[in-house]
This record gives sequence, C-alpha cells and structure tokens, in this order.
Amino acid sequence: MADYDMNVYYNPEKHGLKVLGEIDTADSYEFCMLVVWEREEDGALFWDTDSGCSCPSPFEDADSVAQLTRIDDASEFASEARKWLRESSYSGVMADDRDALERLIRKVQRKARKVAAA
Repeated sequence: MADYDMNVYYNPEKHGLKVLGEIDTADSYEFCMLVVWEREEDGALFWDTDSGCSCPSPFEDADSVAQLTRIDDASEFASEARKWLRESSYSGVMADDRDALERLIRKVQRKARKVAAA
C-alpha cells in the first residue's frame, strides 16, 4: 500500500517541492497526468507522468524526488512533453489539452531561464 504521507504528488512540501503545473487529459474515473514540480530551495524543476483507472491513485508510488525527472534543458522537456501528449493512450486529447501543455511549457522555460541566470 502506498504511503500518501510521503507522496510527492499529494504532499510535495514534505520534499521541499511545490507543483508548478499539471495536465490531466483523461476523462472521469481515469487519469493521464503530466506534472511539473519546482524545488523551493533552488528553483530546480522536475517532472513525471502517470496514468491509470480509478483504482490506483496518481503517482501513488512516487515517494522521493529521486523518482522524478529533473528538467536540465527546457527544450528537451518541451519535446518530451509534446511527445507524451501525442502518444497518450487516451484518444480524447483536445485542443484545450494542447493549449494547456503549451502554457505549461512556456512557464517551465521562463522558470528555467531564471534558474540559469541566478
């Protein structure tokens, strides 16, 4: 059973993180999520994806920052995030999902520039 007390999605503050943004392209009783976290101490960015039906919870096994992918290159993240959306197992990807992803990508790019300038 998952320990939600230490889960990075449900309790990011216990890992020094905050959710920068998330997208869920699935319908009710399912989830197909991409989430970006920001580490509060230094602004480092991390991301991960998860999907499933209503039985598991999103990111239920993610209990450590080490399980997330660090964003070292915003362009590479943008490419991978767009690929995730294209290859999503849910066929109902809407224009709103693409727009939300592009907004999140721009947010990541702005944050990454700030971190690099610091």
